[in-house]
Amino acid sequence: DKRKKNKPSKPGQGAEKTERKTLKAEDKRFRRQERAADGDEDDIDAILAGIKLQDEAKVAVDVRVNCSPPSERVNCTFTALPGQRDTDLILFGGEHFDGSKTRVYGDLYRFNATNNTWSCIVSPNTPPPRSAHQAWVLRGHYYVFGGEFTSPNQERFHHYKDLWRLDLATNEWEQLHLRGAPTARSGHRVAVYKQKALLFGGFYDAGKEVRYYSDMYELDLEELTWTPIGKPGDFQPSARSACQLAVHESTMFLYGGYCKRKEDDDVGVGQMEKGTVHSDMWALDLNTYKWDKVKKAGMPPGQRAGFTMAVHRKQAILFGGVVDMEKDRGEIIVSEFFNETYTFQMATRRWFPLVLRSAKQAKWSQDQKAQEDKDSLALLRQDKPKSALDAAATKIQAHYRGHIVRKAVRLYKIGGIVSECLYSPGTGLKPPRDSPRPIGRINAAMCVRNNTLFLFGGMLELGDVEITLDDMWSLDLSKLNEWTCLKELTTLPDDLKPVKSDSEPDSDREQ
Repeated sequence: DKRKKNKPSKPGQGAEKTERKTLKAEDKRFRRQERAADGDEDDIDAILAGIKLQDEAKVAVDVRVNCSPPSERVNCTFTALPGQRDTDLILFGGEHFDGSKTRVYGDLYRFNATNNTWSCIVSPNTPPPRSAHQAWVLRGHYYVFGGEFTSPNQERFHHYKDLWRLDLATNEWEQLHLRGAPTARSGHRVAVYKQKALLFGGFYDAGKEVRYYSDMYELDLEELTWTPIGKPGDFQPSARSACQLAVHESTMFLYGGYCKRKEDDDVGVGQMEKGTVHSDMWALDLNTYKWDKVKKAGMPPGQRAGFTMAVHRKQAILFGGVVDMEKDRGEIIVSEFFNETYTFQMATRRWFPLVLRSAKQAKWSQDQKAQEDKDSLALLRQDKPKSALDAAATKIQAHYRGHIVRKAVRLYKIGGIVSECLYSPGTGLKPPRDSPRPIGRINAAMCVRNNTLFLFGGMLELGDVEITLDDMWSLDLSKLNEWTCLKELTTLPDDLKPVKSDSEPDSDREQ
């Protein structure tokens, strides 16, 4: 009918109709997501749908200045901004097990190292909550790749293979959809070299089996392209997660890690999983991408898993970790958590225990400190003769670690200079007594800002109780006089706090 066609429409009627259709479609999508989010505690798809629903309600960036510090957590990332004028550290993600349920975090915090204050940044379009991911900073952007989400009952896991980028000026997130990315994983490690991010290893829990990776990828942060490095059969580190990486000049070092493999049991009934803690070190030539194995030299740490590492100038600093010891023919497993600190000198490829100085020694000038370090290095290399006591202590420490040394000290009631040499052999430096220090832990977050080392959170076990930590510490790496507690530990019950006898020497274990 021409008259019907030519009938004039009311102004705005078409736009209103389109808007009504859009709102109706949005309402349907919202109801679908609500139904998907209404699942049980182990329905990861439902949980993530609910989280996405909450995220879409955010409309603008909200920076909450001078907020409370982050809650207790483990397997989060702690990253320092690289500029000389930048004093901020960024903490993202992590998880917390309260004894019955697991909570995974997706919150983002910035810590101002000058005035010791926290800011929480709430933005639209944020990455889903995760732990055991990796994060790094380059040219005004903060990147996050991979990680895992655990259901509250720890029955199901979701591994991510997504890459996110945060603009540090606007606090706005964007997801980067790039071809050729690594498969979904957590527990991997990333190191930055020039304009590239180098990713190694990790694992994927498929429910019936766990796969560990030994593959390596290069992410060009200018071109935004992924490139696999190497091929199967190359001479390289074995598959693992939770290793640590450190870059010095054109070399990337890899140390430690953990993996599980299935082996036939003793009675021939079937296969059982056996965990392997790695303590090997590798060096990757970043010009040729060829691996070489590095021999242990100096005084390396004993075998352990769950340690943390951060780079300061020409050294990689290692803290914490755990070792499991079997008793009664494997019927009982006792875990020892360390609060030791070691340094790996990347130029000379040698390990040394990091020993704190007394307040008097901390006042030495930089020239005296440099000479002292040189003398200690020469002494540890046996370029200078040692006393019989130092030589014996060094030999003991080279063959025995942790609880064995402490057992001997308690059994034979050795005190004074002997026990000090056993805990810090050959350096000639006496650690200050009764100085505060972090308790032993695993999977803490650690980074270096200028000459200061920062440590946050982690986890330890006391008996059958798993405790997630919320304390924060700093250590001046130029003075090395004492640890400074920036936030007290609040998650350790009074009846589980370590009791230390005045008659016993300082130990690297808190229990």
